[in-house]
Amino acid sequence: MNDKKKVRRSMCFICGIVLWMSSLAVFAQEKMTVNGTVRDNQGPVPGVSVLIQNTRQGTKTDASGRYQLQAEKGAKLVFKSIGYRDTVITVTGSSINVKLSSEAKTLDEVVISYGTQQRKEVTGAIAQIEATEMKDVPVGQFSQKLQGRIPGVQISQYTGRPGQGMAVRVRGSASMNAGSSPLYVVDGQPITGDIGNINPDEIESFSVLKDASATSLYGSRAANGVVLITTKKGKGDGVNISLSSYGGVQYVPQRGRPDVMDAHEFAQFMNNYFTDKIKYEDWVNPVTGTPEIPDDYKNPDQYGKGTDWYDVLLRKGAPIQNYSLSVTANSEKFSTSIIGGYFNQQGVLYNTGYQRYSFRANNEFRPNDRLTMGFNIAPTLQLDHNTTINTDGQRQVIDGAFITSPISPAINPDGSLPLTTNTFNMFQNPNWLRVLKEKLDNRKRTRILGNAFGEYKILDGLKFKTSINVDAESFNELNFVPSTAGGGLFVAPPQLATGSYGTQSYYSWLNENVLTYTKTIGEHTFDLLGGYTTQKYRQENGNINKTDYPNDLIPWLDAAATVNSAGSNTTAWSLESIIGRLNYSYKGRYLLSASMRRDGSSRFGSDKRWGSFPSASVGWIASEEDFLKDNDKISFLKLRASYGLVGNNNIGNYTSISRMSPTNYVFNGSLVQGLSTTSLGNTLLSWERTKQLDIGFELGLFNDRINFTYDYYHKKTDGMLYPVELPRGSGFSSVQTNIGAFKFWGHELGVSSKNLDGDLKWTTDLNVTLNRNEVLALGTNNTPIGGYSDQGDFNRTAVGHPIGQFYGYVYDGVYMTQQEFDSQPKHQSSQIGTVRMKDINNDGVINTDDRTFIGDPNPDFIFGLTNTFRYKDWDLSFLIAGSIGGETMAATYENIENLDGVFNVREEMIHAWRSPEDPGNGKVPRTLAGTTELFRFTNSRWVYNSTYVALRNISLGRNFAIKNNNYIKNIRAYLSVQEALMFTSYPGVNPEVSAKADNPLQLGVDQTAYPVPRTFTLGINVGF
Repeated sequence: MNDKKKVRRSMCFICGIVLWMSSLAVFAQEKMTVNGTVRDNQGPVPGVSVLIQNTRQGTKTDASGRYQLQAEKGAKLVFKSIGYRDTVITVTGSSINVKLSSEAKTLDEVVISYGTQQRKEVTGAIAQIEATEMKDVPVGQFSQKLQGRIPGVQISQYTGRPGQGMAVRVRGSASMNAGSSPLYVVDGQPITGDIGNINPDEIESFSVLKDASATSLYGSRAANGVVLITTKKGKGDGVNISLSSYGGVQYVPQRGRPDVMDAHEFAQFMNNYFTDKIKYEDWVNPVTGTPEIPDDYKNPDQYGKGTDWYDVLLRKGAPIQNYSLSVTANSEKFSTSIIGGYFNQQGVLYNTGYQRYSFRANNEFRPNDRLTMGFNIAPTLQLDHNTTINTDGQRQVIDGAFITSPISPAINPDGSLPLTTNTFNMFQNPNWLRVLKEKLDNRKRTRILGNAFGEYKILDGLKFKTSINVDAESFNELNFVPSTAGGGLFVAPPQLATGSYGTQSYYSWLNENVLTYTKTIGEHTFDLLGGYTTQKYRQENGNINKTDYPNDLIPWLDAAATVNSAGSNTTAWSLESIIGRLNYSYKGRYLLSASMRRDGSSRFGSDKRWGSFPSASVGWIASEEDFLKDNDKISFLKLRASYGLVGNNNIGNYTSISRMSPTNYVFNGSLVQGLSTTSLGNTLLSWERTKQLDIGFELGLFNDRINFTYDYYHKKTDGMLYPVELPRGSGFSSVQTNIGAFKFWGHELGVSSKNLDGDLKWTTDLNVTLNRNEVLALGTNNTPIGGYSDQGDFNRTAVGHPIGQFYGYVYDGVYMTQQEFDSQPKHQSSQIGTVRMKDINNDGVINTDDRTFIGDPNPDFIFGLTNTFRYKDWDLSFLIAGSIGGETMAATYENIENLDGVFNVREEMIHAWRSPEDPGNGKVPRTLAGTTELFRFTNSRWVYNSTYVALRNISLGRNFAIKNNNYIKNIRAYLSVQEALMFTSYPGVNPEVSAKADNPLQLGVDQTAYPVPRTFTLGINVGF
């Protein structure tokens, strides 16, 4: 026993010595400074976590991909970053450079309806773009960032109003009366109404779903395409803080400003006008009672340039600024992303502007391997000041200003503002600068998007997710028009001051329950989805209008004495749906997808409450076949095709039922209020249905140095909502029904290439889109829509033609001589020297029967081209977008080519026909009273080719390496110019202008719009 004890003691002593010596060796091990650069195939990678394995010690790479930390020889460094495989390197020396490999599972995942899918296995037409690709595009609306970047998506800026003015169409329009905007889905939540509340800095990626296979899980709301927006989540390691900010100034370019006369030119024109009135009409000046030219125009040489009314309204260097602060954190159990933002865009028109305060918090909890819970909330506050009324449109502030006499001053010599701006014979006008500065229209919009979800992994591959989504908004508007800014064209101030106050509030809740199951059996992979969703929306509105204010000092309605009108109403709808989808893959290269949504909507007739929206698609990854697998040129080739049915439910909330309105009647000699039916219902009313075929391919060449995508689509929309005329004896003029059909087809091509891949990197992305459409049926008699009035009715939609073509007379010059006048067809007002229109039906008479199609606002094709250059820490990118073909109607010519001497006019009008000896330029008719109206009727002279090529954005940026700083990790600075250059033959300010941009039946009409500014910005992004 004693020997054993001795042995044990000896062993313990020896072990203690060994442990002690090992400890000394560990503590004595020399630490060293390790540094290097982390790169991928594109260059340095900033923000990579560099950790000593099994410890919390580490650092991150700076903007140039460099890192530095203290580590012991033999330690293992773990390099981690989102989108890359974790890389572990053993420390053997002080310099370690690392090249990261892409994590295919992350980079190749595409956000699709109700989930994600490997990019190569997607069989629908889906385009995904990461927000980081547009990081240096400083704009207030995220749709501006997407302009010219996605094939099949046309994004037009029809007005430059701050915070507004974007029209988005996916594969053209799919409806006539039910809207043409896509459905927006933010983090799985379909959005109702405006989406301008979303801060672009909150967005991580966009997925645009274009064909029926991709969109059918949104069923009755998917006919115009679907845009999925994914906001930022907490990723990476630890806590990351970033601040981004930019500021800039905005100017209205000189190109395209109205070519109206200055004071001298206008006085000369009016001098000629009254000279001819005296000569041909025996006109007598009512002031003097003699045939003499009015004093305002007697001596044109006394005037110089006078007042440039368009320029007077413009603010030079209008400021724009944006600030976003984000905090992200991620750990094994919890991740969060918090983003706060402030955006302020002051308008280039005086006294207009827009502000947005935004906040978003996305939180995810993972208490164990099976359960994931999340809570997201995003409140916003939007403040619009004079941006939504009074500016755009015919004879509003802008249009009214440049048809005002340039002889009249906008500002008196003492700095005061004149009340009116009139010279002899002209219509009464207010001072438009005063109108712009004194009218008040303040709109406040408070909105909250909220989402909570829970996902539970029942078995391997089997998950259940339930979510509740809330969208609530409160809106109010205060409008006040003082007496000094009241009235308008034809009615000059002072007028009675008026005020109004309106409110609108709504809430929408959505509950979704989705079960997914993924299973691989040998070479067969199945992905199944089934779910149930239900949604409810309710809106309430109220308004009151008052007048008889004691003065112009208090805009609130309490100060007014008389109520002109007041009212309130409510509206609601609900939607219930069942969804299902199967994705199947065999050997990873033979692909099949089938999906179905069945919707039940309160909007439709009781006999057509439910509708089904199925789709199917197939794909073949040919590049994985043996005959292509080892091809050194073709790195990827996928063929795909799809067919399906989607719908459009934007028909209004009570269209399918008969409605009643208050009606007065006499009973027992007294006036009594009652109700009467004012519209007929239709229990068979249902959604518009769009059947769509898509055939496409994706091709990668030379190890994906060059990539092509191509799609051909053909879709037919039937069951188009249309008011069918009824016999007058029924007591009603029409009833809404599903009659009408359209077809749409087109081609989409996308090309991306890595042109240079050395120290200097150069990538190019090009997309080209061709859209066509044709009307197949309209109502029971195929009666055209629009184009019936000579003025103000510019578009006609007719069977056999594209939607919304321009319709009017064909301009044919002027009757220059008596011989021309005697030998040619004439209008009832025609005389020698008046306008000549073409006799389309050859009956020898010019009348309304000679109107015809005179232009098409739909372009032949649109394109976008992006080039990006990178050299070390510098990068340069520019985006060119264009539209080829199509026309715009300069409907402002109805005013600025008016020859009655009541408006300022285009400079060309000085060349009017005055006599056979002074015939002018042969394009402008005479000013003889009673003959000028035909020249003001809609005609081909107003139609211009609207082809344009625009340099949308150019950005120059640099990443700055930050060394030995415990607080700042990286800094990036950039300069950017938005709307840098515009090349177009269209003479107006904006070739994309459209007075009714939300109505596909009335596109391309220019009745003046808020100018789109050129913006110069300086931005900085700082990581902490």
